[in-house]
Amino acid sequence: MMRKILFQIHLWCGLVIGLFLVFQSVTGSFVAFRHAGNHWLHHDEMIVEPMDSSMLPMSTVLESFSQQFPDIPHNVLSVMYPQASDEVYFIRVWDNAPAPNLYVSMNPYTGEVTGWGSKYQYPFELMFRLHEQISMGTPGINAVHMGSFLMLLMALSGLYLWWPRRESLKQALTIKRKPLRRFLFGLHRVTGAYAFLLLFVVALSGKMIFGLLTMPSIGLGAPGGFGSAASAVANAETVGGPVSIDALVVTAREKFPNDRIRDLSYIRLNRAVAVVTFIDRDSPNVRALNRVFFQRHSGEVISVQDWDDLAGIPLAEDWAFPIHSGEILGSLGQFLVLLSGLVMPFLFITGAWLWVKKRKSGSPV
Repeated sequence: MMRKILFQIHLWCGLVIGLFLVFQSVTGSFVAFRHAGNHWLHHDEMIVEPMDSSMLPMSTVLESFSQQFPDIPHNVLSVMYPQASDEVYFIRVWDNAPAPNLYVSMNPYTGEVTGWGSKYQYPFELMFRLHEQISMGTPGINAVHMGSFLMLLMALSGLYLWWPRRESLKQALTIKRKPLRRFLFGLHRVTGAYAFLLLFVVALSGKMIFGLLTMPSIGLGAPGGFGSAASAVANAETVGGPVSIDALVVTAREKFPNDRIRDLSYIRLNRAVAVVTFIDRDSPNVRALNRVFFQRHSGEVISVQDWDDLAGIPLAEDWAFPIHSGEILGSLGQFLVLLSGLVMPFLFITGAWLWVKKRKSGSPV
């Protein structure tokens, strides 16, 4: 009875949301190579000649940006910092732009614009937005959240259906070549068994990421976590002119003097908060981040999030990111994520084909 129920769950989940899971798998494969892919496709604008001089302060970069894009106010900017001496400032403009999700690359030594375009001109950024939220904001995040849960359900039910009962493990992993339907059934079944752990880990880590992002209580139990910052921001006043962005960066560097800045975000003047994010250089986690939250107008430090102090849900989330992207295993992990992106379309196509053939013949597979 249980087997029959799980078969129906596995079948209908695959048929109803199979294309969505294929979509998430394919876009996720792109995301795993996002940084390298951007540099490969846009080498001339992403890579510059290093200079002996220091990189420009952020206020100078933003002023240069304002001069070259006078129709775009400062209040729509977030900036990815160069992680090497030959990389650029990568500016993302989320709204009020002449193109949807405008991206701008700027030389960190001269302030010159080296390239710009919409998200449709940056395929790896477009894939990231699609994978994260299907370009639908919060409804899209909720859909991805549910998709991760259903993928977990499919992986577990598939393992249960494959698990050998009256046959040996060797027989359960054997594929009969004839007839064609039996061959594809065996191929679908055995491929799913081999890929179970990979798909389960990707789905579980994705569920943790998107589930935690939508939890209102995230970080409330962690010192300096997002919960405390969100509470302070909610009560912050937005009176007076904003302080210099350079002053915020200097203050943030004092908190984490040995770490590299990853990005400066939420620097919109019509919002109450600015965030300077650092990469924790002492952590084995490549996504271990330290953050300093500021009241945008007064420059007051709202909260400091030190990765070493994280516990519980925020710590689990920070580990979920590198696991989900494969970064935790370096190039091997990225290859495995790419492999999962190929496995899902194959399982969907073979599963759908088998279902159609079964419907036509009226017999079990």
